[in-house]
Amino acid sequence: MTTQETLRLGATTPARAGRQFVVIAGLDTSGCSRRAADWAAAEAVRRGGSLLLVHAYSLPPAGYSGSNPYPANLLPQLREDGEALLADTAHALRLDHPALDIDTRMSYGDPATVLRHASATSQLTVVGARGANRVVSALGSVTVGIATTNPGPVVVIHPGAQSAPNGPVVVGVDGSSTSNAALRFAFDSASIRGVPLVAVHCWTDPVIVGDLPYFPEGIVDSTWLATEQRHFLAQAIMPWSAAFPDVVVQQVVIHGRPTPALLESSRTAQLTVVGSHGHTGMAGGQLLLGSTSVALITHSPSPVVVVRPGSPA
Repeated sequence: MTTQETLRLGATTPARAGRQFVVIAGLDTSGCSRRAADWAAAEAVRRGGSLLLVHAYSLPPAGYSGSNPYPANLLPQLREDGEALLADTAHALRLDHPALDIDTRMSYGDPATVLRHASATSQLTVVGARGANRVVSALGSVTVGIATTNPGPVVVIHPGAQSAPNGPVVVGVDGSSTSNAALRFAFDSASIRGVPLVAVHCWTDPVIVGDLPYFPEGIVDSTWLATEQRHFLAQAIMPWSAAFPDVVVQQVVIHGRPTPALLESSRTAQLTVVGSHGHTGMAGGQLLLGSTSVALITHSPSPVVVVRPGSPA
């Protein structure tokens, strides 16, 4: 068996020449995955692009070298189930979005690897926060890995997440290269949706005592520091405000930690955007997600976009 196979199912439309924006949705049998596909289709329509549904199937290692504990027909059955899943999902999405160009792809292999390779030719990858049984698909168990290593922005859709249809786009700003990439994506998303952008910048003191950090009295003027933080946020968003003059921006500066502040802001948002805030140190120099990104992926009530440095807008 080849390690990768691509199937065109049903009446899929060939890729149009000069396609500008491709949204990929990772698909398995979970309800969370289907919600991700619905969101991805709506986003593709919103951006005038196309949708690619991707399903990966494989068998996890088991037994000992040279043995195969699985029934002989299990792998063909998984492939057949994957074909049906892609065809049924594509059909349902075409009923909702008849003008949308929808392609399907099924591959044998690890879901995170398959999606990462597929994402090389797309601008946005959408996954559910939780997947189906590992024998069918490991998509849910590798969501953090997808958000960590994908070349472009990754949207994570949570089970039961409620995206405020008229809410703003929220973006976390911390001055890093990932934060700047997140700002670019957030401004673009707010402009396309015709909604305001809420730019959230949090700052803490270098000395931490108790629940809230603070500067020892007499060493640093906290009022002056707060003013500096407001100035920092204004400077960070200035070039993007110039590039997207139609976007109304609300600047929010909070003396506190970013995770609770962004989680609270996401309650009324239709989209929350953060940088991956990664650092090297793992084998192969892979980027790690920051604690704020992981917390939002896990707990945010709105869809979360994780953007890496250099990600396409």
